[in-house]
Amino acid sequence: MRVAYLGPKGTFSYEACQNYCKNNEERIEYKTIIDTILALEEGKVDEAIVPIENSLQGCVTEAIDTLIQKEDIKVKGELILDIKQNLLTNKKCNLEDIEEIYSHPQALAQCRNYLEKNLPNAKLISVESTSYAAQIVSEKNKLCACISNIACLDVYNLNLLEKNIQDNEYNKTKFWILSKLRSNENIKNKMSMIFSVKDKPGALYNVLEIFNKYDLNLTKIESRPAKTTLGEYFFWIDVTINNSNEEKAIEEIKEKGIFVRILGKY
Repeated sequence: MRVAYLGPKGTFSYEACQNYCKNNEERIEYKTIIDTILALEEGKVDEAIVPIENSLQGCVTEAIDTLIQKEDIKVKGELILDIKQNLLTNKKCNLEDIEEIYSHPQALAQCRNYLEKNLPNAKLISVESTSYAAQIVSEKNKLCACISNIACLDVYNLNLLEKNIQDNEYNKTKFWILSKLRSNENIKNKMSMIFSVKDKPGALYNVLEIFNKYDLNLTKIESRPAKTTLGEYFFWIDVTINNSNEEKAIEEIKEKGIFVRILGKY
């Protein structure tokens, strides 16, 4: 089986793929989230793993907006990854020896308190990803450091100076496992779906009231622009399936003439 992920090696998507693939799956990296999803749509891979939501930054809009447009792609499952940032160097050294630190802007922001306390004079250099930061540092002749995923330690032959330097210990990213094949929906307890309503008073309430009627718990609701006209939106919701009423709820919503699409049950 071929599994696509957002590369390069050393990203958190790479780590999620490593955690998911337990057998001899071929793991194929792509440069962007869109490329990763398109590889699945075009049959270049059998499954794809993409980040969909971060506990600090929220929805990964590039992923959900792309999936809204891809009707034949389904959510097969989800994987939660703890996001731990680490200070890696290209040479053995002490903290006070570091003058330059490379990382993605979000990673630098997530470690702001640590950096201000321990490396107040170091120059912070933003690059496109934490794994690319590790690659840059590995190719430098002079001493420098990066803030990266622990997977970069071996991938780029670096030295670990300090682990878990992020300011917030509850930083997690949810990844969706995508496939064109439907999973066994009889043993699933979660459903993700999108719907759209007319721009008029009470339209959203009329849909949400149906979930309440059938005792279905909504664990997430988020709006995304439909990219048609101003004021039109898709709503992405996650529903906990604790009974057999979700199909009744969906049917009742459709009877109102409302567009509904199930992203997946898993």
